[in-house]
Amino acid sequence: MGFPGEFLRHTVTEPPGRGVRLRTVPGNFSDHLDLNRLRKRLREKPRTKAGQVRQAWPDIRDLLAAGHSLKDVWAWVNEIGLKIGYGRLSHYIGQLRRRDEAAQLQIREPQAELSEAVIRASAQNRPRIQDETPPTASLTAIQGKLRDPLENVLERDRNRPGFNYNEEPDPKKLI
Repeated sequence: MGFPGEFLRHTVTEPPGRGVRLRTVPGNFSDHLDLNRLRKRLREKPRTKAGQVRQAWPDIRDLLAAGHSLKDVWAWVNEIGLKIGYGRLSHYIGQLRRRDEAAQLQIREPQAELSEAVIRASAQNRPRIQDETPPTASLTAIQGKLRDPLENVLERDRNRPGFNYNEEPDPKKLI
């Protein structure tokens, strides 16, 4: 593999089904990789719309964080040559936000484990006061709430307006 004239069946640049002649660069059989060719492609326009939105995501995220509406960002993105529908752009932005949020959560988890270990070690070295909150409660106060996907459903169920039938009422609260 790697000889001039050899055919590749599936390449990165061409769709499957077409045989592409493998081009070799003279003197490129050394132990070093020529990364300059890849670096040149960083600023090229990606082939797919999703790739184009991913490439523009840092700027789009900053515009949205600055308070611009998604509709304005959509219009500006179309002006610069990324022809995309509003719904599709909104979908891609939601995916990218979830991806960023998941990455942040993965970063926080090791920090939370370290914080929990530090709190446990400090709690073992000092006497406990009777009214003191447990170490896990202070841990959640330090790191903030971890995201619970059912939290909003449970909260709505607890605060449901109207009559809520209780099968086992508290006898002290009865008339």
